[in-house]
Amino acid sequence: TDFLYLTPGAHLVHLPSGIKILMTLITGPIGALAIFIVSNLWGNLYPFPGQFGLVLVLSAGSAGVPWLVCKFCSDKFHLDGELSNLTLSSMFAIALSYAALNSLVTQSIIYLANKSQDLWSGIGVMFLGDVTGILLIVSIARWIVGLRRTKLEQ
Repeated sequence: TDFLYLTPGAHLVHLPSGIKILMTLITGPIGALAIFIVSNLWGNLYPFPGQFGLVLVLSAGSAGVPWLVCKFCSDKFHLDGELSNLTLSSMFAIALSYAALNSLVTQSIIYLANKSQDLWSGIGVMFLGDVTGILLIVSIARWIVGLRRTKLEQ
């Protein structure tokens, strides 16, 4: 997806955002911890090698934002573990909440670390990428669960 990479940390369609939300919605704090660990490994190996402090802060945001959004939205919408009661409106609320908070946190960290020159365009691109990634991944997951239920009922 290199052609979708428009600014540091931001893609036009960011599938990992959908995976983070889905993982955190289903597994809660364990999912957030896994995101933190993987983000640390990935960040130190690829985009920011040798910049341990930056990667640590980005990883905390990468794990903390989906956990906060999922905690708030799960309580607000009374979501179950299989997300069978996830409605279109609650999915949009989760996607928009996550995208707003995640793009603001991540792009602010990257901007303050002098890795990006334009904070606002980074936030805009990341917001769009997060929303599209979440809607795509969560929709596919819900479709798969629906197919599984249909086969079990037959």
